[in-house]
Amino acid sequence: MKKTEINRILVALDSGAASQNILRAGITLASRFHSRLAAVFVEDADLISAAELPFVREVVYGTLSGRAINVAGMERSIQCQTTRLRKWVASIAQQNRIEIVFDVLRGNVARTLCEVSSQTDLLIIGKNTLLPGKSQKIGGIAQSVIASARCNLAVLHYGSSIERPVVTGFTGSEASLHALSLAIDLAREDHNQLIVMLPVSDELKYQQLNKTIQEHLNIPRLQVSLVRLSGNTAGQVLQVIRQFHGRMLLLESGPDFLTDDEKQVLIVQADIPVIFLR
Repeated sequence: MKKTEINRILVALDSGAASQNILRAGITLASRFHSRLAAVFVEDADLISAAELPFVREVVYGTLSGRAINVAGMERSIQCQTTRLRKWVASIAQQNRIEIVFDVLRGNVARTLCEVSSQTDLLIIGKNTLLPGKSQKIGGIAQSVIASARCNLAVLHYGSSIERPVVTGFTGSEASLHALSLAIDLAREDHNQLIVMLPVSDELKYQQLNKTIQEHLNIPRLQVSLVRLSGNTAGQVLQVIRQFHGRMLLLESGPDFLTDDEKQVLIVQADIPVIFLR
């Protein structure tokens, strides 16, 4: 089986507390895969454009009409955020004795992240960095990036970290082979424990998948648990994760294992990192 290469990792940061968690995950994965690590902060051009509209007002308690938004003040605030992030990333890089390339862009946040995703192998985003106390919800930016990213994508639940055991799914597709390859690499650092889910299928297809798995997983000391799902649903996947105490999930990004709707349900309910492979 051809090894899945993750040579470049890009971490999407914002001014929220979740950025610490996301960057830490990027550092961990970059160390595991010997990847170059970069971070990006996208200044929200839509927010600035909206503030410049004459009918947009800032709500002030005790007033009926509100007041005009201070666009210059907003610009200064964004620049302060950018400066703080730049210094913080530099500090984290120094503490961990690694190089982190930090870039600042301006534009529609989701669209810009999707555009820069074509220049990396893995993009790491938060499920909802603005609502750490309500992490059962996917932010609008995250939804757009999940749907349109042009690279492998890791979605982090607020507060989660890169741990093991590793759970993956296998349909026989090229993308599921990529997920399996990466899962094997990660499992080797956790007493060689790997949980592989096989989707609902007829008996012939199941036997074919089983045979393919055995051929690819003929690796000394690798302990593999094969699980045949009774339904290709997010609920079934979450049940397997709980049963085996999975701490990271790798799946193909296409619809062969889970439909797009089921993937959305999975991301909403999962409290572990989910990595989608192309």
